[in-house]
Amino acid sequence: MNENGGIRVQVGEVGELSEIFQWKGEVEKGLPGWKEEEKVHLGEELSDVLLNVVRLSDVCGIDLGKAALRKLQLNAIKYPADIDYTNNYNIKKNRGANSNLPIV
Repeated sequence: MNENGGIRVQVGEVGELSEIFQWKGEVEKGLPGWKEEEKVHLGEELSDVLLNVVRLSDVCGIDLGKAALRKLQLNAIKYPADIDYTNNYNIKKNRGANSNLPIV
């Protein structure tokens, strides 16, 4: 932290996390086929990113818990659970009032 209370954001940590997945393809729950040391390394990089995000939110005066809850509410509106997102035709057909929302 500098004399003004600011911090230098460690964006490189996100790159290090991304690097782990760069050649992994689709990742299955529980990471079957990953070596134990790979899982430990992943945990370390995830922790680095988490700690930087928590610190950055504090410095910026953002209530991270409140922001996350708001984002979940917005996503529930944007992406209703009763729509099949595997097919663009079904998304457009079933969106109704939400048809102006972007398809991702």
